[in-house]
Amino acid sequence: IARVATAGASAPAAPPAAAASSIPAEPRPRPGTAAQAAKPSKPKAEKRQRESFTLAASDVHRLDALRSDMKAIGRPARKSELVRAGLAALAALGHADTVALLDALPSLRRSAGKGDRKAKGGKKKSPKRKAAARKR
Repeated sequence: IARVATAGASAPAAPPAAAASSIPAEPRPRPGTAAQAAKPSKPKAEKRQRESFTLAASDVHRLDALRSDMKAIGRPARKSELVRAGLAALAALGHADTVALLDALPSLRRSAGKGDRKAKGGKKKSPKRKAAARKR
């Protein structure tokens, strides 16, 4: 049987790189890990909480006007964003300025919410109704 020489067989094979040096090779970093380590991590999104409150009609109109102004200049804003921006602005003010703004607000009549006796006129349950409620 005759052996056929290949193009790479005529030159002596080079020894492997790891065997040539006595220093162990450093492990290669995985692709993407260096980029991930260099990226600053995003802060966790704050949890949202639903809240309900009453506004005067003039305040609702003011919110709507602010929303349309923001939309006109190319930065649409939600009502909640405007309220949050107002809170941030109040927090940046001093206490005296905040008190002055609060004092300048017109007072609103209390709403008769769930369990709000003062707004409902302070009606108390009759003893018969109390006893019936206890039996339930």
